[in-house]
Amino acid sequence: MPESPREQARAREKVSGYELLLLALLILLWGSVGLNRVGIGFIFPVIVPEFHMPQWQVGLLVSGTSVTWALSSYVGGWLSDRHGRRKVLLPAVAFIAAMTAAMGAAWNFLSMFIVRDLLGIGDGIGWSVGQATVNEQSAPQRRALNQAVFTMGYTLIGAGFGALIITKLMVTLGWRWVFPVIGAATFVIFLALWVVMREPTERKVHEPARWNAAFSLLRDPSLFWVTVAGCAILTWLQNTIAFNHQFLVAVRKFSLTDAGEIAEVWGFAGAAGQVVLSIVSDRVGRKPVVVVAALVALAASVFYLAGGYGVHAMQLLLGVIGFCGHGLLPIVLATCVSEMVSGAQRGAALGMTNLFGVIIGTTIMPLVGGVVADIIGLTGALWIGAVALAVVGAAVILIKETAPRIVARKGTLASESI
Repeated sequence: MPESPREQARAREKVSGYELLLLALLILLWGSVGLNRVGIGFIFPVIVPEFHMPQWQVGLLVSGTSVTWALSSYVGGWLSDRHGRRKVLLPAVAFIAAMTAAMGAAWNFLSMFIVRDLLGIGDGIGWSVGQATVNEQSAPQRRALNQAVFTMGYTLIGAGFGALIITKLMVTLGWRWVFPVIGAATFVIFLALWVVMREPTERKVHEPARWNAAFSLLRDPSLFWVTVAGCAILTWLQNTIAFNHQFLVAVRKFSLTDAGEIAEVWGFAGAAGQVVLSIVSDRVGRKPVVVVAALVALAASVFYLAGGYGVHAMQLLLGVIGFCGHGLLPIVLATCVSEMVSGAQRGAALGMTNLFGVIIGTTIMPLVGGVVADIIGLTGALWIGAVALAVVGAAVILIKETAPRIVARKGTLASESI
């Protein structure tokens, strides 16, 4: 006897072992991306004098990866809509492993710039295809949480444990061994995904969209403003990655060890914020959570940059900034976008919004931050990120609410009032 719709819904709500295992592997994958992206910031205090780099070149080492990330995120998402998530994601993971290891062989600014440009190809595909896969393998009521947990891998492993791991490896083995070790770990993740990952069934029922169809979605004011918010969030994130560790060492005169202990709080608190704020947004709505978090992060940033506090106070302030700032990432860049489009355009839409966010937020703005740092100092570059948090709050006010529970509640109230 066929199952009733209610029984089918209950079956979809159950968490399968495959869903948990795949999510765990994708978290580790995104964590390895966090290590190769955020990790460059932890070694800047060492390689800036070794490579004789001005701050605008520091900004370019962050921006260069972002150019290829932006393009591959969109193209990879579109290709995965047409040909399958697995066929696109697995080669990208293997490429990430190889290019991460190659960073350890860089001998000057130009060689590091080229390697990181190539690295961005794999990293960008990891975002759009990884998020689309998580969305399609999750029950509707778990999508926001699972996409947040996936995003959390970047923050928890890359910015949290990364601050500790990379600092310890750098002090013990030298910075050149840091990235081959991370690359080897990423290759292990590739092998595990190759064995475990199956093609999501939901994607197969959709007719794939044309490569440029997602850009027409920007006619929707909500998707336009959520893209603006995404640009601002990534501006805050990448300027912090590029200049915060140098700010702690060169401006505030903390040791490398103390700076690492301060920075790791940013990652650990950020990982918690990505999960907690996403859960709260499921219940009270995406918009109010994002607006409040952006304003709180902005206020904490003012005290962090303007005050002359010790290690523990800096950890507290950076923890608040990380909790709220990182918590914005999955809601705005993944969940809201996923909820605004159909499954046929999900991969391309995630790639498209990320394309603009990366070009502006992680390509142009770190370079601007580097120029500002050369002219007025490292603190000025970090103020750019603080202003970006204000832009996030303002832009999200203009989008429509997408949380299923809130949308359903409003629909019920509307029908009752008729």
